[in-house]
Amino acid sequence: MPRPSADYNTRSKGARAKLDPRPKPYYRHIAPNRTLGYIRRGGGAGIWVVREWEAGAYKRRSLGAADDVAPADGRDVLTFDQALQIANKPRSAQRVGNMTVSAALTAYFDTIDSKHAAAYKAVADKHIVPALGGHRIDRLTKTQIERWQTGLLRDDPDDPDVRRRSQDTANRILTHLKAALNLAFQDDANDIPTDSAWRRVKPYRDVSRARQEHFDAAQVRLLVAKAATFDRQFADLIEVSYLTGARLGELSSADVRDFDPVKGTLRVDGKTGPRIVTLTNEAVVKLRRVTAERAPTAPLLPRTDGGRWRNTQNRPMQKALKLAGLPAAASLYSLRHSYISRAIEAGMPLSLVSENCGTSLTMIERNYAHVLAQTRRDTIEKTAPKLRRVK
Repeated sequence: MPRPSADYNTRSKGARAKLDPRPKPYYRHIAPNRTLGYIRRGGGAGIWVVREWEAGAYKRRSLGAADDVAPADGRDVLTFDQALQIANKPRSAQRVGNMTVSAALTAYFDTIDSKHAAAYKAVADKHIVPALGGHRIDRLTKTQIERWQTGLLRDDPDDPDVRRRSQDTANRILTHLKAALNLAFQDDANDIPTDSAWRRVKPYRDVSRARQEHFDAAQVRLLVAKAATFDRQFADLIEVSYLTGARLGELSSADVRDFDPVKGTLRVDGKTGPRIVTLTNEAVVKLRRVTAERAPTAPLLPRTDGGRWRNTQNRPMQKALKLAGLPAAASLYSLRHSYISRAIEAGMPLSLVSENCGTSLTMIERNYAHVLAQTRRDTIEKTAPKLRRVK
């Protein structure tokens, strides 16, 4: 039996604007076994969907974008009444081939493990939806997608590696876009005639690199000292990054209250979801100092102006690297890389490294193969059975 659905007011733009963004549609009963749904996951326009009870199960189809931002055209962008009219037509008379990129992304995120969907959706909302979200998939062209792809690239005269890194990032975003479009293409109900527009768009070649730059403790102490000569708060960020192995986004979003000096832990939330980082005594002492007499809701590691570190760390990092005579190709991420490398070298179990740093064993084995190889050799030399002493 179909579940009764609560009726939400989605008739006007104003009423829809009062609804909180969420992945689950706001449904409105429109006929027996049929509801009209409205989804808005974040900023921008929402999507109309129709949900029907057929053969003992719900089936959901996208109708088009809501007229939250763009004016309705009765085809790709629909008012409530237009969406209602289409939803109530017999299936054979309903339009096909009108799915937008936004609708395809919505359907794609529904198929992903919820642990990762939020992070992927945030990336799509920022980098895909504004440029391509309102486009119908059957009208997409290779040129449109390539122009969008090029628009993701960045250059920085102070950091020659920025372009390569942005190309690498563009490749990862393109992968999710293609996955969403392929999912839509594989459903015959969407009547998308060809996948050639995105199939022929190629990722940038030779831009993905394993993390190579990492520091020993002496180099980090030097880096911290040089950074302190021009920005004490940035020096704190460098030091805590090395002592915790946390990502920049995790540290920048953490508050003072997330640090527990009694248990010696730090709660972070970022790319891989929330986790508890177990701290060394040195890290506890450091964080006690930087959080002393500060409000619980204040940033754990503020900038000089009191704000949070949001993609503003590159220039001071390059300045500190230059003053310390360290490779310019390094970045703040190199400190996380250094934490993991040094922990592996010291014999920390990989499962504990994985848990504390919020990364998988597979990624550790892939990105730290050179460190693991040397550690494995040293461990075997120390622990394997021996018959006699060899000089």
